[in-house]
Amino acid sequence: MAKKQKKKIGAGAVFARIVTVILVMILGGVVSFMGSKTYFANRLKKDKKAEIAKQLKEESKERVDVGLIQAGKSMTLRIYHNKNQQIIFVPLRSDMMLDLNKKGKDAVETAFGRTKSSVTVSELIKATKDGVLMKQQVEKTLGISIDTYETMTEKQLVKLMNMAGEINVDLDKAVTYEDQTSKTVTLNKRSNTLNGNAVLALMTDQTLFENEEVHVTLQGDILVAITKALKEKSLSEYKEYVSNYYDTVKSNTSFNEVEKYLSRIRGVKGTDINYKILDGTEQNGTFIVDASEAKNVFDQILSESGDLDAALATTTTAKKKSTKSSSKNVNIEIQNSTGITGLASRWKDKLSEDGYTIGLVQTNRSGALTHTKIIVAKKGLGKDLKKYFKNPQYQVGTVSSGLKICIIIGTEDQI
Repeated sequence: MAKKQKKKIGAGAVFARIVTVILVMILGGVVSFMGSKTYFANRLKKDKKAEIAKQLKEESKERVDVGLIQAGKSMTLRIYHNKNQQIIFVPLRSDMMLDLNKKGKDAVETAFGRTKSSVTVSELIKATKDGVLMKQQVEKTLGISIDTYETMTEKQLVKLMNMAGEINVDLDKAVTYEDQTSKTVTLNKRSNTLNGNAVLALMTDQTLFENEEVHVTLQGDILVAITKALKEKSLSEYKEYVSNYYDTVKSNTSFNEVEKYLSRIRGVKGTDINYKILDGTEQNGTFIVDASEAKNVFDQILSESGDLDAALATTTTAKKKSTKSSSKNVNIEIQNSTGITGLASRWKDKLSEDGYTIGLVQTNRSGALTHTKIIVAKKGLGKDLKKYFKNPQYQVGTVSSGLKICIIIGTEDQI
């Protein structure tokens, strides 16, 4: 049988086969590379997303959020530490001076018809209801950045307070005010249960108090009490309240943006809800914040690793101011006008324990008094003593013993 001849392959055919193989290899390589590139790109994209998500999660834990709340005639900073789980309020005095930027000056000039480089908090609120503008003036004055703002009318404040429920607040003395229905209401000294109308009066009416420092301190007490009361709600009730809150106020944020933080915010311990009163000096009926002290306070409060306890403690400047207006370095006379044996001595012990100097104790034989009377040699003395008594009468007059302060104890102040 004849052998089958092999067909010879020409040089051109061999070259064509080689080229084909090379092309297949190249094409396979490209496809393989593109597949690998797509795979690794997707993998890197997923890894990057995961890393970004992780970073955002870590950053959210470190977050310190600063909000400005303007309610009626009052203005307050609210600071929330997500990492340290602290809430700190900084109520701003209504007579505190705010430095104005150009837009602030324009708003004030439009409202009052004159150019000013600074105005009080209450004047700014009268000049504008623009939350962004208010935020900018506070930022400029205090040298801080504020993330969010919420503004509300007095009517909205009452509504939100009534939705939050009644709160308990201790008062140093009785307070009488006129509510929105023109009804006269008296709150007793010590513990009181407050509704929205009472909170409105105490938060916004500085005329009820002997000075603005007392007023702004009470605002801090109320803000803490409200926050603690809201913690008593269930998580669903709490979220519903916050949702209604953002539906009511004007703000640059929304419920959807804060909802993810609410369970943690609600979990802040009552002992970690506090307020800080800024120190400063009173000049010509206005309050000038101590810029250096304020910087030290905010450096601590707004730092993720700041010493919050130190920032919340009474500052050195504040202590000096307190000592200056205190009666603790003045000899005080106490008289008993009640016929209750030993009452003046018991008051001597009580006031001495609090650091007051009692130079004389005796009986007043001019007749029994119901209300305690505080007589001072000059105006301004002894005002810090009023908080100890239910309805004290305060007057400038002559103290027969020659001391500068005389307290005549009335029957309603038995201890």
